[in-house]
Amino acid sequence: MKTVAETGAIVSPSDFPTFESTDFAGEGSFYFDLARLQDQPGIPRGFPHRHAYYHILWMSRAQGTHMLDFQHLEVRDGAVFFLSPGQLHAWTSSVAPQGYVMNISTAFFTHMFPRADDIAKFPFFHPTNGNPVLYLTRDQHDDMLPLLQAMAQEQQGRQLGRYDVIRSYLLILLTQLRRVYPIDERTRTAGPSYPLVKRFALLIETQYLAYSSIQQYASALCVSARQLNEATKRATGRTASQLIQDRVLLEAKRLLSNTESGIADIAFQLNFEDPAYFTRFFKKHTAMTPGEFRKVDLSLRT
Repeated sequence: MKTVAETGAIVSPSDFPTFESTDFAGEGSFYFDLARLQDQPGIPRGFPHRHAYYHILWMSRAQGTHMLDFQHLEVRDGAVFFLSPGQLHAWTSSVAPQGYVMNISTAFFTHMFPRADDIAKFPFFHPTNGNPVLYLTRDQHDDMLPLLQAMAQEQQGRQLGRYDVIRSYLLILLTQLRRVYPIDERTRTAGPSYPLVKRFALLIETQYLAYSSIQQYASALCVSARQLNEATKRATGRTASQLIQDRVLLEAKRLLSNTESGIADIAFQLNFEDPAYFTRFFKKHTAMTPGEFRKVDLSLRT
């Protein structure tokens, strides 16, 4: 049976916690939330968990590791981590962390970026096609820090129109972070293909279980299947099918780590009609069977 903790996390015996809401500011509802890391004794959270909202960790002072969807990333001074809803993560720090944690509801994010092309400009929010961490220099960190401090002040002041002001500050912050985001050489030469591929990545995130062909994606994006495939190869070096397979593989790993479901059940959840084919697919991409992956993952967490 699921229970709701004071933290807003939904917990079940076979599931990692999912934090559905957050209320650092004590407003009694969640739309946008921001708090200093040093003021939150429950952070960092070293156990695997998810968020149902966008999550940004701004680390002025920290030292440790961050597991994010099976990547192991360094936690250090000046690190900024970007998480989209549903990503699995856990992090630790050997020193008391300082900085900010920012939680952005999907409603707040939609108001900021009503069109898919808008969010496509920010590559760090694409779990299947982007780098989820930026390591800022001291000067970059210090130049942007006042924006977070201004957002915190607006939130604490609770004045009329504060979210409009916060959205403005946040857009400036994300734009400045985008300027220092390292862009792959393929992206530089992709030209008009780049926005299309970002829109494709967003569409994969919502439709990878519903769509069964590249043509369905292409039609939704108002291009031909050939145009879509050529754009993805120019921008990423991978085909459209490979990007979809990457997303299915990521979800398979999440389900194997996150649930006690049988291999056959997971295969059916991911629309594989034959569990044996799912096992072959998984082994082709990971060099392990689903059962072997689950054992290795469990051994790393015990």
